[in-house]
Amino acid sequence: MKTAGITGGIGSGKTTVCRIFELLGVPVFYADVEAKKLYEEEKIKSKVVNFFGDQVLAKDGRIDKKKLAAIVFHDKRSLSKINELIHPVVKQKFLAWKKRQKGVRYVIKEAAIMIESGVYKELDYLISVNSSKSLRIRRIIDRDKVNNIDVKRRIKEQISDRERDKYADKVILNDNRHSLIEQVLKIHQSLSRK
Repeated sequence: MKTAGITGGIGSGKTTVCRIFELLGVPVFYADVEAKKLYEEEKIKSKVVNFFGDQVLAKDGRIDKKKLAAIVFHDKRSLSKINELIHPVVKQKFLAWKKRQKGVRYVIKEAAIMIESGVYKELDYLISVNSSKSLRIRRIIDRDKVNNIDVKRRIKEQISDRERDKYADKVILNDNRHSLIEQVLKIHQSLSRK
């Protein structure tokens, strides 16, 4: 069974593309969602608090992901530390999940920073989802209820579409001009034959 990765910058539409693959019967592992769940686990929570201090805790004692994001998006060392804590555990969860998938030619792993983290090296096929910066900004503001400055900062922290595309086997344009369904169908047909 092959593993295809879906990546793209924040607000590019990765989740929408994944939902179309799911409609075609392809199992999708949402690595970023799984990573967020890990902050609820006591073992991970204590490691995060040991490194960052109580400043990352909400009043209820949980990790405040917005406070943590504000720190790691401004400090490469902090971002590396979080990745060091989270990525190995997400990888284990993915491998266990993949073993449970039966009767499919391929599965999809979705994550935002596959290139930066080196995860792309573990995949058989990589799909990059691209959108214009203005469209991405609008989507993120609507989805996350954040301001324009925060969105631009987050986008700036990620590699560009051009850089990401160098690693991709296929690029999906999510620009409201090209049919997402048609693009996904072509990729699905190709991956189903391999």
